[in-house]
Amino acid sequence: MVINFNKKIRKRLSIVVVFILLIGGGGYLLKNESSVETLKPNDKKSINRYTMDVVFDDESKRLMCNQNIEYINNTKITLDKLYFHIYPNAFSKKEFAPFEKSEMKQAYPNGFNEGYIDLKNILNNDKKLEYEIKGDKNDLLEIKLGKQLNPGDKISIDMKYNVKIPNSEGRFGYGDNTINVTNWFPIACVHDDRGWNLKGYETVGDPFYSETSDFYVNMLIPKKYKMGCTGNIVNETSDNKKTLYKIEAKKVRDFAFILSTKFDINKDFYKGISINTYNLNKKISSDATKMAKDSIAIFSELFGQYPYETYSVMASDFYIGGMEYPTLVMIDQSLYTEKNKFLLEYVIAHETAHQWWYSVVGNDEISEPWLDEALTEYSTVLYFEKKYGKEVGEKLIKTMEIQTKNHASENIFKPTTKYRNSTDYSLNVYTKGALAFNEVRKKVGDKVFFDTLKKYYSTYMYENVNGVKFVELWNSKGIDIDRIIREYK
Repeated sequence: MVINFNKKIRKRLSIVVVFILLIGGGGYLLKNESSVETLKPNDKKSINRYTMDVVFDDESKRLMCNQNIEYINNTKITLDKLYFHIYPNAFSKKEFAPFEKSEMKQAYPNGFNEGYIDLKNILNNDKKLEYEIKGDKNDLLEIKLGKQLNPGDKISIDMKYNVKIPNSEGRFGYGDNTINVTNWFPIACVHDDRGWNLKGYETVGDPFYSETSDFYVNMLIPKKYKMGCTGNIVNETSDNKKTLYKIEAKKVRDFAFILSTKFDINKDFYKGISINTYNLNKKISSDATKMAKDSIAIFSELFGQYPYETYSVMASDFYIGGMEYPTLVMIDQSLYTEKNKFLLEYVIAHETAHQWWYSVVGNDEISEPWLDEALTEYSTVLYFEKKYGKEVGEKLIKTMEIQTKNHASENIFKPTTKYRNSTDYSLNVYTKGALAFNEVRKKVGDKVFFDTLKKYYSTYMYENVNGVKFVELWNSKGIDIDRIIREYK
């Protein structure tokens, strides 16, 4: 995610196929010794599979959903319970809403409007499973399996639920132009060597942590809408009123989609990758497409090839700047003006960099936000340096130095929950974090720096990693990275 430069814009820079739908109403780096149980590159170990049938009701702004998940126990222990995040419930009450108090009017310009997930039933082979809704914001689902799930075993779970989308201009909600459907379905919590990761939808930062999975989605929506989504639309069939989409998204961490009746869609290609921009200001469409294409090209050259077939950049009713999802990013529609072109390019580049640092190489964004955000922010600097010249990159670094000199004094390796507010989080994790990576680059030289990042990317594709693994990779090259960035703790 990106935080805007000022209060409105420094808040965050730094779906004929036939199917049946059942419609229902300190030296932190080295001291963190946890390790993440993950798939090794090219390993044949199975990953979770989500199959969804979704109907969108435009009038009520509800999704009627049937979902099946084939969950594989990739842990080293026997499980008798599974946990899922049900993030929409964080929008069910005003006091739960994941926005700072000063931003509630921006998040809810028409006043607070609730969003939630209404679970109808949960089954395993037509047998009802017991479940309980937990968490401080009722955004955690505990399912009792009624049996033991041994390591390597698989279980099929069917869920029927409805989702109410709020009138909110955040990640999840709708405004005058777009309907943003993100973090909307029950998604399995990560179980790593620390156990279950059950953190809720926090206000500061990106409170998400998920495993790479395969998604197969059938979606029925009103024909008037144009849709961008994670993954590939493999079939599309329409009648006079509805469009049915069949979507596949393989080896991704999440599934998101955005709807609008107003999108101007612009397309281009880079080495077989379909670059799609969904714009609300047609005058900026070609510019946004070039920015997206340049970002994919530059980061593919710097870090390793973008591994998916599509990439979508979507203008959205989203006041916070930008937000990353696999193969799709949201961008604040107010940035699509001649006046804001530089900032638009910065945000697009930043969110595109997240396709490498978050989408392909994943991490716990709550416990270790620096691992994706600091590296992503510095990757944005590298984009401008590569595209416009070294002097431009140096100017960005100088600006960051000035900003952090006057404001940032915190340990950049803290979890999101330890920062006072989003501004404090941004200045430290993003800005100060980018400076830390710039310092590493200066100390080790460009060849070692970029070779190591390429190794990091190729080694941990589709995995979840942590700070320890990141440090170990540098140490394996004889580089004491912890010593280099000691002053940023």
